[in-house]
Amino acid sequence: MRFRRSIALLMIILSVMAMIWGCAVNPVTQKPEIMIYSDAAEVEMGRKAHLEVTRQYGEYEDPKLQRFVNDIGQSIAKVSHRPTIQYQYMVLDKQFINAFALPGGYVYITRGLLAHLNSEAELAGVLGHETGHITGRHGMKRLQKAMASQFILAGVAIATESSGIVQGSSILLTAALQTYSRRDEHQADEIGTLYAFKAGYDSKESTGFLKTLKKMDKTTPSAVEIIFRTHPLTEDRIERVNAQSHELSQQSRGADLKIRSSEYISQLDGLVFGPGEKDGIIQENIYRNKFYRFSISAPAGWKIKRGEAVGSVMMKHPTKEYYCQMLVSELESERTSDQFAQSFEAKSGLKRVSVSQMTISGSEALFALYYTKSREGIPLAVEIAYVVRKKTGFMVVGITQAPYFDQAKPSFRKVMSSFRFLTKAEAERIPIYRLKVYTVKEGDTYRSISKRFYGTPTRAGEIMEFNGMTDESSLRPGMKLKIKPTIKEG
Repeated sequence: MRFRRSIALLMIILSVMAMIWGCAVNPVTQKPEIMIYSDAAEVEMGRKAHLEVTRQYGEYEDPKLQRFVNDIGQSIAKVSHRPTIQYQYMVLDKQFINAFALPGGYVYITRGLLAHLNSEAELAGVLGHETGHITGRHGMKRLQKAMASQFILAGVAIATESSGIVQGSSILLTAALQTYSRRDEHQADEIGTLYAFKAGYDSKESTGFLKTLKKMDKTTPSAVEIIFRTHPLTEDRIERVNAQSHELSQQSRGADLKIRSSEYISQLDGLVFGPGEKDGIIQENIYRNKFYRFSISAPAGWKIKRGEAVGSVMMKHPTKEYYCQMLVSELESERTSDQFAQSFEAKSGLKRVSVSQMTISGSEALFALYYTKSREGIPLAVEIAYVVRKKTGFMVVGITQAPYFDQAKPSFRKVMSSFRFLTKAEAERIPIYRLKVYTVKEGDTYRSISKRFYGTPTRAGEIMEFNGMTDESSLRPGMKLKIKPTIKEG
């Protein structure tokens, strides 16, 4: 009987879904497609997910640069297939190379990617590509698939008295950061190249940037790992964009298409390069954060690296499955460590097994132990130390398989007890690295410029590659070059 009721309930839900679904016309292909959500619903879900993006990654604090990027983005939006949407183009304060879009008109590009572009035309190509994901409704179609499975699961959930539906806005960001299908990537390339051209830019520049990414994948693969995770770069993508750009160039009939390399590079003078204030730096086994003013150490031999979220750092035992993670949360109001813990528990669903208190760096810390399971069903033990300073919450998390917790606990406690607040003077001494822009002078060579900034001519090739140049003859008096800082970390 219970099984029959479950099937009946599932059929009712599917019937309701059929009534909800409407047939819409895709703005790009002009073909009919099933679309559950209205444009207004898409915009609202995008707005909510946008709040999570800014919380997790942070907006780059440079109003002039933000206006510059948004202005170019708006020129793309005006010629798009959905010009009535209110688009917003934002630079995120992250060093990794990536760009992504949320349905509803939100487009993001990291300062790390900006640093590797060399013209307004290249930037227009990137923003056009991401705008194409929005106009092509690629994110919404992925969301619909995810939500459809959630509706079906809801029927089973209701029948079996388990958890209910995950709301669309809560999974939208996750969907946006997943890999697009080859078909969607090709369409976004085609649409984005067209948008850049219609906005008056030389779309051939997009091909040059894709080739630069391809070269970086061979020389510094870790630098392009994240963008390739969401935007897989294949040889045929480069060939397709190149062919389309050539065709559009033929159609332009000698029109003065914009590249604006010097104008673009001038905007990057002083751009934070590498880890920013909220990212923190790692030297040997110590992580120090300038913005949140704290440090934490990994035990000898452990691997340590920054996480993607602001202020986060991850550590792993060299041979055993012991993991530690540092997380930072900006709170709406001042709270005690216990109130902070309760808030996190309410959101995560974790339930305390035991709790204790200890003083860390002069502040009262709450230690809580939880038992949970991984996605694969493996029993896990999670210990978290909660510390609060004014409106900032800090979590030092230790995770291992439940049977090994007693052996791992001393290592976890060692990491937790290493947490320390920094004084303002200590935080000020943490360096922030920035790009420099150099105007080429008569008689300069790449080797002489390398010697001027790095004390050695041997980094001439690096300067050329970073600026998208292929040979010495490309150097001309008056042109602008980006100069990387030398980052002392490791």
